[in-house]
Amino acid sequence: MSNRKKIFVIIGILAFAAVTYIFLFKGDTGAGGKGLRRLKAEAFRLDSGWGYRILDKGTPIIEQKSIPGIPGNNGFKDEKSALKTAKLVEHKLERGIFPPSVSASELDSLGIEY
Repeated sequence: MSNRKKIFVIIGILAFAAVTYIFLFKGDTGAGGKGLRRLKAEAFRLDSGWGYRILDKGTPIIEQKSIPGIPGNNGFKDEKSALKTAKLVEHKLERGIFPPSVSASELDSLGIEY
């Protein structure tokens, strides 16, 4: 194989690798970083406060009705606290951390009252 053909093969392989990387690892966001993300966090109202859900392409994969990492079954005091915790769990899932458990110290660092 001539040097010219070798260069074209190497360039082709590198281009394929770059496109694959973009689609697999960077393709989760659309314009402005929104729109095509795979995971989504949302809060919902409960009788005992607030809870959260993590959705994967619209399908609920986690539904948390009580504050994780502490004893008891109390919900979050407000929607903002539930969403902050949901975003932490979403971040852990996106990073491959499973199970995405939440500790009391992490709740403290987020300013969550329990």
